[in-house]
Amino acid sequence: MASDSPVIIDVWADIVCPFCYIGEARLRKAADADVTIVPRAFQLNPEGGERRPALEYLAEKFGGTVEQVEASQQRIVDLAHAEGLPFSNDRIIGDTMPAHRLVAEAAAVSPTLALDVREAIQRGHFGGTLDITDHAALVDVAVEAGLDRASGEAVLAADTHADAVRGEHAQASAMGATGVPFTVVGERFGIPGMVETDQYAQVIARVREG
Repeated sequence: MASDSPVIIDVWADIVCPFCYIGEARLRKAADADVTIVPRAFQLNPEGGERRPALEYLAEKFGGTVEQVEASQQRIVDLAHAEGLPFSNDRIIGDTMPAHRLVAEAAAVSPTLALDVREAIQRGHFGGTLDITDHAALVDVAVEAGLDRASGEAVLAADTHADAVRGEHAQASAMGATGVPFTVVGERFGIPGMVETDQYAQVIARVREG
């Protein structure tokens, strides 16, 4: 029996995960007005990590030179551009907890605002225009996406929502997620990793069919 109820989609992602960035753009395209996308936090590096250039970090993590890593990243660059997303290898990585805490603050207003704030931060990060370790810049981007400035500044001046962020990460791990994106549609169907737009649409349709 088909359902007329809104479809809730929970999406665990990390700010610095390119497949989360691209997958979320595809999911947005697959979603219609009766779909609510709820952003959830997941940290690929829960310890935070130092501020450093992304290519330098990836070269150390996976081996090889910066030039070799940059060449291997071209497929991801092409996938992002195919979705109309800015993507630069000249970007800074670091602790994603502050960004996740801003998204959590936006979630207290609505899932839509939280998703908009996360996307704005991702676009800035992957576009190479936002240093996610710069708290003032993070707040500026969140405010442009609709978050109240005073609220954003207060969150980053304290440790607000840190427990909630860690709790969402633990929730995904408890469901078997070892990486992200991890998407759960209608509390029924889990999608590990990034898939094509039409695959997201098919799962949404399957949930509606009951």
